[in-house]
Amino acid sequence: MPTSSSYQFNHGESDRVMAQGAVQWGNRVGRAVVNQAKKNAPVDEGRLRSSISHTVDVRPRAVTVTVGSPLEYAAYQEEGTGIHGPRNALIYPTTMKALKFRASMKGPGQPAKGKRPWVFAKYVRGVEATHFLSRALETVLGQGNVRRRGR
Repeated sequence: MPTSSSYQFNHGESDRVMAQGAVQWGNRVGRAVVNQAKKNAPVDEGRLRSSISHTVDVRPRAVTVTVGSPLEYAAYQEEGTGIHGPRNALIYPTTMKALKFRASMKGPGQPAKGKRPWVFAKYVRGVEATHFLSRALETVLGQGNVRRRGR
């Protein structure tokens, strides 16, 4: 006489274990991308670099790892501005006769940003993109696994 066995699959426990593994994977990937992005980020006073972080969101059949910075200028560093950015045009003042900003100074021993001289300009060319985040993704996940939007 043939014998048979009956098994019940505990879907709840399986889902919990899968979600736990997904969170661990997401945190591992997120930390690696954050660390690489911090290495790639341009540094003036270090605010951008220190603001880079990640979150992991696990849903049924999907894990989303988000890496970024809440600072407004992070997007400008990533994508570039002016002739170097998405608009590909010089930057002109819109409400005044000139643009006003603090001078950019390179090298050791330079004054803090608030102590630098003011610069006035009728227009600026903008800032070249650093792609500090997308390059970090490519380094961690492999170049073939990352697509930049709009490129």
